[in-house]
Amino acid sequence: MISKTKKELILSYSGSLKYDTIGELINNLKKAVTSFKIKLAIYKKILLVMIESLENILKYNENFDKNSYIRTNFSPEFKIEKNDEKYFLTSVNVIFNKDVPVLKKKINHVNDLDSEGLKKLYKSTITDGRFTHKGGAGLGFIEMAKISTEKIQYNFTRINDKYSYYELCIIIDGEFYNNNDNK
Repeated sequence: MISKTKKELILSYSGSLKYDTIGELINNLKKAVTSFKIKLAIYKKILLVMIESLENILKYNENFDKNSYIRTNFSPEFKIEKNDEKYFLTSVNVIFNKDVPVLKKKINHVNDLDSEGLKKLYKSTITDGRFTHKGGAGLGFIEMAKISTEKIQYNFTRINDKYSYYELCIIIDGEFYNNNDNK
């Protein structure tokens, strides 16, 4: 489901994730902006999706840090790649199988909406007060869908009866934002 075309690697990380690591990755992205000629408007979009993706990994990662089998064999991953003017932000982490249906439902819901529908959903989500202690209202998916120029791509690979490997890809088309600076 997730595109496997040849891409130029901008940033890649695999391993345990902490807040300090997120800061380092943001600094690495800042350094890559010049060498990869990433325009400021695109950089801002990439940065927003990157932070949301990494925070999602961090939230789920705390469940698995103490599980040596998962930690050793299924480390969280994050990468940014470029193909022509498209940027691919891919995050991978372990989740509980029981969480898969909820995540699929949230992603499919935002994927079914157009730009106006996403705006309305965002507004109703932030005003209805349905937040959990981990955020869980789906705002991150809504934000990423608003930024992405294509539908959110995702894949779940079952590890065992308890865990799945979760891959999420957000695509940002640089040409779209260069031609639509009002976004």
